[in-house]
Amino acid sequence: MPPAFTPSLISWNLTRRCNLRCPHCYLSAGEAEADELSTDECLALLDELAALGTEMLILTGGEPLLRRDIYEIARKASALGMWVVMGTNGVLVNDHVARKMVDCGVRGVGISLDALDPEKHDRFRGGPDAWKHSVRALEICRRHGLEVLVQTTVMEMNYDEIPALLDFAREKGAWSFNVYFLVQTGRGQALNDLSPERTEALLTRLVELQDRYRPMLVRAKCAPQFKQIAYAMGRGGLESGGCMAGTAYCRITPGGDVTPCPYMTVVAGNLRERSFTEIWQTSPVFADLRDRSRLQGRCGACEFNALCGGCRCRAYAATGDYLAEDPACTYRPTGRPLAEPPLDWSDNARARLERIPIAFIRDKVRRGVEAFARRHGLPRITHDVMTRALQGADRPEAFAGLKAPAFRPRQPAETAGTGRPEPGARP
Repeated sequence: MPPAFTPSLISWNLTRRCNLRCPHCYLSAGEAEADELSTDECLALLDELAALGTEMLILTGGEPLLRRDIYEIARKASALGMWVVMGTNGVLVNDHVARKMVDCGVRGVGISLDALDPEKHDRFRGGPDAWKHSVRALEICRRHGLEVLVQTTVMEMNYDEIPALLDFAREKGAWSFNVYFLVQTGRGQALNDLSPERTEALLTRLVELQDRYRPMLVRAKCAPQFKQIAYAMGRGGLESGGCMAGTAYCRITPGGDVTPCPYMTVVAGNLRERSFTEIWQTSPVFADLRDRSRLQGRCGACEFNALCGGCRCRAYAATGDYLAEDPACTYRPTGRPLAEPPLDWSDNARARLERIPIAFIRDKVRRGVEAFARRHGLPRITHDVMTRALQGADRPEAFAGLKAPAFRPRQPAETAGTGRPEPGARP
């Protein structure tokens, strides 16, 4: 019988070596580790991951482009059927590099951009001309047909810039805009996180902004309570978020440690001591995270337990216990389980779902659409219901040429005739 949990998405820190010194770096990157996994070890591991069903692989660092074998690793992962994404600071990206990415099967590139003011971004990233390199890399990758994910770590210094950064990313043709909520780990231990109230306010704004930026995805990372807020507001985006640490996702460090997430230092096992398969299937750490009944505090009592689960890394960073409640969430559970009446899928809606090529994303979309339908008392899921439930759907081929709308507050009249409750509407 196949295992109940599949390592569908893996973030692989291939090296600790980096050419920038970001003050929030969870890996404390700079110099390479003394004994990072060799090329042969990496290539052998890819065979094992493929056999277990890994569908998406994020190759990152440090700076992954500093590894001479990066293209060999990416090429094999792609040949094994994995959707390969590379996370880079952009400093080393040029036309030659972008062509090599395309040639070896890389599908997307994550590029960090933390401010529209170049000086502010450069200070935050710890290197001269970092902003220029990021924007140049974004443009080069798009020109070569690579999908770009703009990654922004939100802090007080750029909190009010998020709408402008969304506009900028949209204009540049980004596939997704990912807002990362700081987890105090690595060098980030010395930085101040947003308050829970400020976190909730921004998440609420992101829920409101989703539709405005179609087809670009708007994603909140390390803030799975995005789902609870979207549900309460009756909005789409319920396929986004939800903590996957240890259930469908994990991280591999440069030295071969396997952890539930890049932001959690708890080691489930080391690849030089045990196989990845054994670690994934038998580690007590993963067993804990896969049993939502073990969650404590408000997360354990929450009716959104299955949809959200709370950020396990933030809980660990704050308390030393990865099963503790998420301190960044302000929601108070009601004690009443979410209603789960049976649903019927129309043929065209089911066909649209099946067109999603990556199984774990397809499953997240299914669960999100079903949660949206139940939230609105809709017994049948049609193509129209899916469109309402999802954000960033049906991307046109000419996406790169689309321009961002000017940012302005949402007006009540804009929701007229959409069938969607106004922000703040409750079940």
